[in-house]
Amino acid sequence: MPLPLTFRSLSLILACWMATSVGTSALAAETMKIVGAGASFPAPIYLRWVRDYYLAHPDVQIDYQAIGSGGGIANLINGMLDFAGSDVPMKPEDAAKVEGGIVQLPMTAGAIVIAYHLPGFSELKLSREAVSGIFLGNISNWNDPAIAATNPGVDLPDMPIFVVTRGDSSGTTFVTTRHLGAISTQFAEDVGIDMNPDWPKALKERGALVRGLGNGGVAAYIRAIPGSIGYLQYAYAHLTNMQMVELQNRAGEFVPPSGEYFRQAIESFRADLDLSEVSDPKGDGSYPVLSLSWMILHKDYPDDKAAVIKDFLRYALTDGQQVADLLGYIPLPAEAVKAILEKVEEIH
Repeated sequence: MPLPLTFRSLSLILACWMATSVGTSALAAETMKIVGAGASFPAPIYLRWVRDYYLAHPDVQIDYQAIGSGGGIANLINGMLDFAGSDVPMKPEDAAKVEGGIVQLPMTAGAIVIAYHLPGFSELKLSREAVSGIFLGNISNWNDPAIAATNPGVDLPDMPIFVVTRGDSSGTTFVTTRHLGAISTQFAEDVGIDMNPDWPKALKERGALVRGLGNGGVAAYIRAIPGSIGYLQYAYAHLTNMQMVELQNRAGEFVPPSGEYFRQAIESFRADLDLSEVSDPKGDGSYPVLSLSWMILHKDYPDDKAAVIKDFLRYALTDGQQVADLLGYIPLPAEAVKAILEKVEEIH
């Protein structure tokens, strides 16, 4: 039986492809190394961009490690990285700690999905009341009336719900809590919007809170624990065929996580990526949980490194956007790309 595709195995496949698809010129002594780390949300598409750029430029080695948005920001401040990945723009007070200043570029957009593990259930709809109630710990069983109400005729199991969250400082968590806070006053007051929130005691007291590292860690726990549910970037669920919830949007519709509904949502901030519309996108057919992912770079690099980094960014924002749909992301609109490319020129 073939082994299931996991994000780790995907990373290894890409790494092997990079190692075997180029000639001996890749071993040249003049190889330039560029080091990045941070959010796991964009890691699949970043790995693809890095691989494709490497095949065209074997004298450039770009390394990106998915350690969480918070870790990436901290390491950039400490001078350990050439760039950081984050699903949350860097705060002004943190940006001021980076010597020489920073340039922040939204590089990709994607959706956060609610994945679950219920054998035998191919579809599951959750209302805004139900999804916020699950993460608040108010709904503890799969046959709760709030879940049954939106799944008529479905024989929901009488089994406990295990909630899987991130255990690291995470932009994916920030985006998820931002949405839950937008749809639930109680969630906004009791948990709040945070990269590493203090989850409700109700979950902890009944042993229903499970914490994984990175999107890949959350996905692994959900696949391993029957009755579990958690949030993760769409690519991690899509590429491994996980069960995903149909969520209720602002218009009251239940929408599945797929490209058509993601594109409807991104129209709410298409022209200028208006973050005020990301928390709970408006419009019929809009998927309700969206995120931008940012690359945070130094303003100043040694001349040769600045030129290479800018070339890589131009590739990622143009030709690189063509693989977004394939990997479960949303291509950035042309108007946004034009504006972002102008900001690339702030790097020297």
